[in-house]
Amino acid sequence: GTAGAAGTAGATTGSHATTGTGTFAVPTPVHLADVGTVAIAQLATTGYARTNGDSSITLSVTKTSDANTVSVADDVNAKLAEVAARHPEIRIVTVSDLSAFIKESRDGLVREGLLGALMAIAVIFLFLLSLRSTFVAAISIPTSILAALTLMLVAGISINIMTLGGLAVAVGRVVDDAIVVLENIYRHRARGEDKRTAVLSGAREVSSAITSSTLTTVAVFLPLGFVGGLVSQFFLPFALTVTFALIASLVCALTVVPVLAYFLVDKVKMDVDEDGEPRNSIWIRAYTPTIKFVLRSRLTKFGVLGISAVLFVATFALVPSIPTQFINAGSEKVLLVSIAPPPGTPSAAVLDRAVQAEGILKADPAVILVQTTVPSEGSTGNQTITAAFTGRASNSANITVRLASDANLSRETQKLLADLAPVKDGGWNLTVSEGTGFSSSGLSITVSGPDQTAVATATEQVLAAIKDQPDIINLKSDLTKGTPSVEVTVDPNKAIAAGLTTAQVAGEVRGALTGSQVGRIAMADGSVLDLYMGIDPSAMSSVDALKALPVGTVAKVPLATIADVQSVDSQGSITRIGGAPAASITAEITSKDTGGVSKSVQKTIDALKAAGTLPAGVDVALAGVTQQQNSAFGGLFASMGVAILLVYVMLVLTFNSLITPFIILFSLPLATIGAFTALYVTGRPIGISALIGFLMLIGIVVTNAIVLLDLVERLRGQGLSTHDALVEGGRTRVRPILMTALATILALMPLGLGLNEGSIIASELATVVIGGLFTSTFLTLLVIPVVYSLVDGGKTGLGQRFSRKPAAELAPVESAPPAPAGA
Repeated sequence: GTAGAAGTAGATTGSHATTGTGTFAVPTPVHLADVGTVAIAQLATTGYARTNGDSSITLSVTKTSDANTVSVADDVNAKLAEVAARHPEIRIVTVSDLSAFIKESRDGLVREGLLGALMAIAVIFLFLLSLRSTFVAAISIPTSILAALTLMLVAGISINIMTLGGLAVAVGRVVDDAIVVLENIYRHRARGEDKRTAVLSGAREVSSAITSSTLTTVAVFLPLGFVGGLVSQFFLPFALTVTFALIASLVCALTVVPVLAYFLVDKVKMDVDEDGEPRNSIWIRAYTPTIKFVLRSRLTKFGVLGISAVLFVATFALVPSIPTQFINAGSEKVLLVSIAPPPGTPSAAVLDRAVQAEGILKADPAVILVQTTVPSEGSTGNQTITAAFTGRASNSANITVRLASDANLSRETQKLLADLAPVKDGGWNLTVSEGTGFSSSGLSITVSGPDQTAVATATEQVLAAIKDQPDIINLKSDLTKGTPSVEVTVDPNKAIAAGLTTAQVAGEVRGALTGSQVGRIAMADGSVLDLYMGIDPSAMSSVDALKALPVGTVAKVPLATIADVQSVDSQGSITRIGGAPAASITAEITSKDTGGVSKSVQKTIDALKAAGTLPAGVDVALAGVTQQQNSAFGGLFASMGVAILLVYVMLVLTFNSLITPFIILFSLPLATIGAFTALYVTGRPIGISALIGFLMLIGIVVTNAIVLLDLVERLRGQGLSTHDALVEGGRTRVRPILMTALATILALMPLGLGLNEGSIIASELATVVIGGLFTSTFLTLLVIPVVYSLVDGGKTGLGQRFSRKPAAELAPVESAPPAPAGA
């Protein structure tokens, strides 16, 4: 407790008394109660805290940089449970726990990875209808994952959301190599070959194809290490985890799978043709007449290419309708309400306004927790420092609002902003924003110019131009207007006459206005209270009152006699960029299409520049998250270009040809057809997660073309014509291509369904891979043979044209001797 009083010590009145030596004045004491108020009061030394309307103490726990978030949170929660058990009279409420998001993402990724593995195994069984063969292929999943975990341990990579996401994504891909090897061994066994011959021949025939396809998939992740910035920091561990799993799967497919197949795959008892295919298999009955039809003539070939081109162009027409987003912001439903008072407002008044906001918030059925903090006027905590950086009053109120798990953050943000409008009356400012996850929905604009006046003018113009933009809330600038303040300029010579220095004058004024501790008193109950004394604030409510404040040690004089006291406007904050005056405009984007809103704002800014209304020399540019997004997107697009080049180089080394790798790359545009269509249908945005999915597609979709053309090249080497090699190669490889594609698609389906929407490895990545792999798989089986046939026909035609001798060098037909019989 504290005791406060207002008055002047030593004041006396008196009466007269007579003695033998004369008459003198007898002093009469003046009590403090006669000149001021003395009371016991509760003083908030650091601020106020409230939880769900009750007074509370807020505790924040921050881990060290090398500590585990989940472990620290579990230990803290266990300790809090012990405290609650010892003190049943108190109630402990957890406002924010970052480990909950990590646990949710971890458990979701593990769950979805296991579901994906089961789906991939089910695909293998449905195609082979053999438990033993299914086990042989399925063993590659745990083997590859364990090997990847071992490599992660050696490389010092921890198990976290990103690496678990990499393992979940890799589940469908690690089984592909095993499927191709097993399916080829299975085919040889169906032909009646003995175990040893079938295992050796089956693995040897596809070893080159699966090695090159796996290495190309690994190669596409190499550029991620050179992108820099947020993309490399976040997704490089993800890429390394997938790489470790793929390399392990390749080794497993070439070693473990053949050994297990030798012991477990018996003679296949099925009615098969000479290629080892079931005679009535649906994929053979559907594919064989189709591939023969499209290869029948140049008309059908160009028809297939024309249809593919139309689909490709039509798909890109959907791209402007797909929203763009920087990065997934997480699934926690938490909002932050900030209430900034006018300058000079005491913290007690801020608390009253916060209590008013609490009542409005608690009336919303979607709100399950409201936690309020209000710093005191002299607080120097993090909240005060943060407020100073943002240009708000240091004692602004922050309210954390936790919503129900099924609440819509965007709708609730706009609803609460409208409901809290009465709190903004009288010069108060209020914002509502998402309080967790990454700051991926913020809009930031920087305005810089030659002088502060030009910057202020341009800032007002930009604010006026974008204030009516849809999907933007909390629009404001940090260019604070001058706030009224009282400036006291001491004349040192006059101050000395009053027995004071400039510093002593400042101390007396501060002590009079804010009060000071003058001692401690012991109460009757044994408690000890601090004693504070200061002037009643109501007596110091004007500049004239401050001018009349008595100061001095030799003799008390009014402050105005030794100092100039006047009211002035002072700048609350100053922003400079590159040494030039600047201002920052910020807002929150409520739409999922953050990129679209940023583009709309950029168009408005460009229109202002084109109109020439901005002051000369002023520059206005988007910054913050928008700048980071553009940088990250540019880096990823560059990575895709480098990845395609690396894939081409590796294919050249594999096929020893410049043309065949070019044909294989035709499968990449086919993947974009399904990828963009899937994003459009699901309404999911193009963000970092989706672009990583496109990067993965570059490595995944070429796998099918490699497996197909590797066999076609070998069949042509055995003497088959181009047409027959394409038909035979397609018939032979259609089953493993469909198996691997469906296994990958179904393995990613749990991620694609968005069951774990809070993870950074979000559903957008799975959606892109699933859609792209779906269209590329089916179109590859038709388009790649068509392109191969046309290119081979073109090479043959060019070869014949250049090898044909000029007509002048040919001997006349009439002079040729008659041909011998039988020639």
